[in-house]
Amino acid sequence: MAASSEKAKGRVLLPEAVEPLRYDVKLSPDLQKFTFDGTVKIAIDIREATDEISLHAKELMIKHDTVVVKPKEGEECKPVSSSYDLKENAVTFKFSEMLAVGEAVLEMEFIGILNDQMAGFYRSGYKDLSGKSKIMASTQFESLDARRAFPCWDEPARKAVFAVTLVIDAGLTALSNMPEKGQRFLEEGKKTEFVFMDSPKMSTYLLAFVVGEFDFVSATTNHGVQVRVFTPPGRVNDADFALKVALQSLDGYDDYFGIPYPLPKLDMIAIPEFAAGAMENWGLVTYREVDLLIAAGASRQQMQRVAIVVTHELAHQWFGNLVTMTWWDDLWLNEGFASWSENYMADVIFPDYCMWDQFTSDSQAAALRLDGLRSSHPIQVPIHHAEEVEEVFDAISYCKGASVIKMAHAYLGPQDFQNGLREYFKKHKYGNTETNDLWAAWGAASGKPVNDLMASWTEQMGFPLLTVKSYTPGASIELEQTWFLADGSEVKPEEEKLWKIPLIIACGASVGEPMLMDSKTKSVAIAQADFVKVNSGRHVPMRVLYTEKMYAELANAVEKGLLPVADRAGLVLDAFALAKAGKLGADAVLRLLGSYKNETNYIVWDAISQALAGFDTVLMAGASDAIYSHFKEFVAKLIAKPMLEIGWEKRDTDGHLDGLLRETLVGLNAKFPSDPAVVAEAQRRFKLFQAGDSSALPDDIKVPVFKMVLKSGGVEEYEAVRAVYDKAATNIEKKHVYESIGQTAVMAKKQEVLEWVISGDIKIQDFFYPIGSVSSSSKAAMELAWNFFKSNFSKFQSMVKAASPSLMDAVISYSSRGMCTAAEAAEYEQFFKDHPLKQNARTISQVLEGINTNVAFLDRILKTPVNDESFWKSL
Repeated sequence: MAASSEKAKGRVLLPEAVEPLRYDVKLSPDLQKFTFDGTVKIAIDIREATDEISLHAKELMIKHDTVVVKPKEGEECKPVSSSYDLKENAVTFKFSEMLAVGEAVLEMEFIGILNDQMAGFYRSGYKDLSGKSKIMASTQFESLDARRAFPCWDEPARKAVFAVTLVIDAGLTALSNMPEKGQRFLEEGKKTEFVFMDSPKMSTYLLAFVVGEFDFVSATTNHGVQVRVFTPPGRVNDADFALKVALQSLDGYDDYFGIPYPLPKLDMIAIPEFAAGAMENWGLVTYREVDLLIAAGASRQQMQRVAIVVTHELAHQWFGNLVTMTWWDDLWLNEGFASWSENYMADVIFPDYCMWDQFTSDSQAAALRLDGLRSSHPIQVPIHHAEEVEEVFDAISYCKGASVIKMAHAYLGPQDFQNGLREYFKKHKYGNTETNDLWAAWGAASGKPVNDLMASWTEQMGFPLLTVKSYTPGASIELEQTWFLADGSEVKPEEEKLWKIPLIIACGASVGEPMLMDSKTKSVAIAQADFVKVNSGRHVPMRVLYTEKMYAELANAVEKGLLPVADRAGLVLDAFALAKAGKLGADAVLRLLGSYKNETNYIVWDAISQALAGFDTVLMAGASDAIYSHFKEFVAKLIAKPMLEIGWEKRDTDGHLDGLLRETLVGLNAKFPSDPAVVAEAQRRFKLFQAGDSSALPDDIKVPVFKMVLKSGGVEEYEAVRAVYDKAATNIEKKHVYESIGQTAVMAKKQEVLEWVISGDIKIQDFFYPIGSVSSSSKAAMELAWNFFKSNFSKFQSMVKAASPSLMDAVISYSSRGMCTAAEAAEYEQFFKDHPLKQNARTISQVLEGINTNVAFLDRILKTPVNDESFWKSL
């Protein structure tokens, strides 16, 4: 569909006089010279007479003398000139006379680069079964990099059919979105030409092709779709889990969305070097190795990660591929819905994962952390230049998007929600949409004012704080909504916002039906009960501030196990955020945490650990040694009982969440290592692991054990963990070292870790992880990491010069982790004024606001009883 004229204002788009209908793309990559030769024949519809044609092209050398337009009728026409717009990455061909309205074919030849920046048509390194280094080639076109592989109209609404031909070295395999139509040998058997079937009508960013050596496993869904999972040579046994998830997901989505998966096959492939987690290319989904492959003995966290990445990407086959956003300002239609769907389908396939409870401490928590900042952005954010979209592949588009969809599901009810989706797909398949098209479908299915409700959540930044202004047990509660700001700054009258909030309130075990709060205040009648929980089930992405009496009743309900899991987790997360914002005393939060002393659920402990980590950051940096020691003793006491109960060894009765709980509690012991017996056990297990007993150190606890060994040891222990890296056969084994190695107690070795980061030995997809392991290890180490970043800024820039901005975002975030003094905030701000990074401006601003929020939080804590030793004795 065409974008509404108001929304489209200011967008930088290619002229609409010419539209692509079909691309015949033929590429011949050279894996030795890192180049490729290409030809493209584009069937076009000349809708208005014009004497020029503009396309996107980046890092391509187009052979001007090969460019020609061949109309269906009349003589072919060659351009008299070519001009390049480097800012817009576009080429314009100028013709001596007007091109007539009607269909034609635009042809040209070009040469491109197989770059090493994980964007466009790029190269990756891997080792074959004999250990020999090899090169493969693959694509990553979202958002704006199809133009690096061939000249095209690289905009999501300019959909077309694609026919791909790849000419590659004999002995290699080629894959694309569609099945092979045929292949033949060329150049006396030295080359193989792979010709693929025509694709459905789709956007350029969804086209994909891969060249290399692969093994694969395959099976067919109950609905008749062939699914294959491709791996590096020798790792085919690691593909079974992902294959199982894909088979069930495709059939499950077929049934839920009411439209069968429209392609004859689905391939998924592990790419050795990959900037994101995965990419939903239609029919050929590409993944990081760690997000697709599961080796024997993999941790439960790793299995869950693969499950939700696969379910996320396969949801995109409908949301994003079959129906695509018209323009990047509705990116959330793709990512928010896939993020909701990943939980829906993972919950269907693995009910023991309890994904909707996990949603509270995972996706929703991430959304609220970011969206509480003044430097956040609306879900629907205006995008004028397409490059701006790189800044909004963040927790707002993904996690807040998923959160408001979860809210819509609770408000509409499951049947109207599903019926609306089915009509949406039926009406818009193979087309483009805007957010209002989804609201219209749900509104028609439910008869409810969906647009009015949802616009307040997607078109304005932030979310509400719902404050209980008064509480009369058995009678009523008085509620007031305001804009929640993480730093507690004042909301000026002209900044006031209003949300339409579906209220779900529990009076004890009785949960009420959703009611709509569409004004600043609302009085709600309540039944007599032992406690009242607002936002029961955590369906709405907001914070709730209770009265002192209500907190006491809720704490009692926590101790007695009367609150459901999501509500227990959410209560902690809200309380901590409210303390940071100055709405609740830090002492009240710590007392509330004391009521969780008998907690045994992983999801709740995940929430608790987030709160403890937040306290640790500021207390480590700014509290006295005595107060910080008291805090660590408090944590040690809190985790002692559940750690004793869960133990080190996997039990026969363990479920999925028990394994995750063990990993979390051992991790907390690594962060707060006050129990000598726990540290000694970690050291014992590491020595057994070194001696070849892998069962002594399962993947679930490997990283925290490495951390404890490094923290309690010296150079010898550091070298021992580095030796684990040197022997590692898979990326996940290497990642275990990346995430722990900076915890070494030896400052010189921390410096060595940072030097390792920029040495070129670590793939740029992973090189930021060791920075985080250093900066999170101590206050002095945080300063070391930040100074290292400043000193090597130009080196970091050169390493990711043309790669996804997300990589530099990660480097910036990890290098500044833990900052929480005014001096550090000022230094950080000045550095980026002196060294501006346009593509990372939003992340830089958000990190700065986070630092200033910590500055204010520390100041507030030091003014509460937390700064008094007698407080800690009273806990």
